Amino acid sequence: MQPPPEPTSSSPIAAAALDSPETELPGLWRLTWPLFVSLALSLSLNFSDAFFLSRISDAAAGAAGAINPLLGTTLVLFSAVGQAGASVAGRLFGAKRHAELPVTYLALLGFNLVTGLVVSALLFSLHSLLPGWLGLRGASAEFGRAYLGVMGSFQVLKAVQIAYANMLNSRGETRWILVEAIATNVTNITLNLAISSRRFAWLPRPSVTAVASSTAIALAFGMLFTIAVVHLRLKVRFPVAISLAELRQRLRPILRIGLPSATEPIAYQSAQIVINMMVITFGASSLAARTYVSSFITISTILWSFALGVGTQILVAHRIGAGRFEEANQGLHRALGLAIAGNLTIALFLAAFHRPLLGLLTHDPEVLRVAAPLFGIAIVVESGRAVNIVAGGALRSTGDARFVAVVGSSMMWCVGVFSAYVLGSLFGFGLTGVWIAMALDETSRGLVNYRRWRAGHWRTLSALAPASH
Repeated sequence: MQPPPEPTSSSPIAAAALDSPETELPGLWRLTWPLFVSLALSLSLNFSDAFFLSRISDAAAGAAGAINPLLGTTLVLFSAVGQAGASVAGRLFGAKRHAELPVTYLALLGFNLVTGLVVSALLFSLHSLLPGWLGLRGASAEFGRAYLGVMGSFQVLKAVQIAYANMLNSRGETRWILVEAIATNVTNITLNLAISSRRFAWLPRPSVTAVASSTAIALAFGMLFTIAVVHLRLKVRFPVAISLAELRQRLRPILRIGLPSATEPIAYQSAQIVINMMVITFGASSLAARTYVSSFITISTILWSFALGVGTQILVAHRIGAGRFEEANQGLHRALGLAIAGNLTIALFLAAFHRPLLGLLTHDPEVLRVAAPLFGIAIVVESGRAVNIVAGGALRSTGDARFVAVVGSSMMWCVGVFSAYVLGSLFGFGLTGVWIAMALDETSRGLVNYRRWRAGHWRTLSALAPASH
């Protein structure tokens, strides 16, 4: 393969070009396994919070579980735009337009930074009110206010870290995201263990605020590490003399994918908030059970599907940018097979060993009783989720994000939330009914996304800005 052409000195962003970009992207598995481990560690921050909060009380863990969909609603915006930036940069990479990468990265960072600051300020100003609006009362509301007051105020840390992580994703440098996730988790767990031990008089006593603060400090460390890798190790240099018009031009294709892509996960998180409000009416045991079961699913099947989804997005974007459509199609189908097989295996394991696993978090017999049937239903839920995440992500990377957003958002409310209300509240199945509704929702969206891919409309799309001259 011939080396990529060098940027000419007349190019306005030549000085900011990447020094020696790779000319070929690693295969799906080499892209995905670092993402899987790093996402496992990243998502395990929520599990760590649930674990340490459960040492305080089930009510504290349940309150954090009720708040997390609200925080997730903001994070999915940063993630969707970040992945869109990686997709656009990946297609530039595949098309050998390497000199245009730094300004694309800068546009992505600028959007996430500004949005992150606005979101953090908004959540901090409303943190005393939002838990009550979500239906939390008494001690649960106090725990929720304490958790949101810290975590909501520092959402900007994740916004910036996600932007930089997707710069690495676009180059296939997923191993650095793995290192960052390890460092972040080690920091978080070390701080929480030090606080829990009560051996250091200068550390705060165990509390919801202390657990959330440990997580915020760990996130700050991870953000600084990712920034250092991009600028010091990979020597990415942002252009200094750049006009707002050029930045807007580079941001436009990112938002063309990212904003519609954000619509579906934001609708999903919003739907989860509504479902949580239903679950709160089922009682404190149901809320705690939902938090604990969701924690196990998040760090297993969801991260497996999501890692393969992100890896597939990167691979598909590069292959399409290079005009290799059949390789993009083969990559999608290989990822689907791996996602379904992995989710089935993990879900069966969780169902078989759910009692000892739940015993790590709670010994309340009512919580254990409510949680038990959810693991069996999750076998169907997670199989559908595998197809939904991988096929939907591949469609987004091609520029077909609007279809995924409109259809996905409509179905999760018309199928997911409606079924949860009918089965959980009207028919009285409680949390079990909610989980059956999730199975209907994830499976139906997965089938629709896969049929859209098979139709081949993605072969005619383009989400790149015009080439610089």
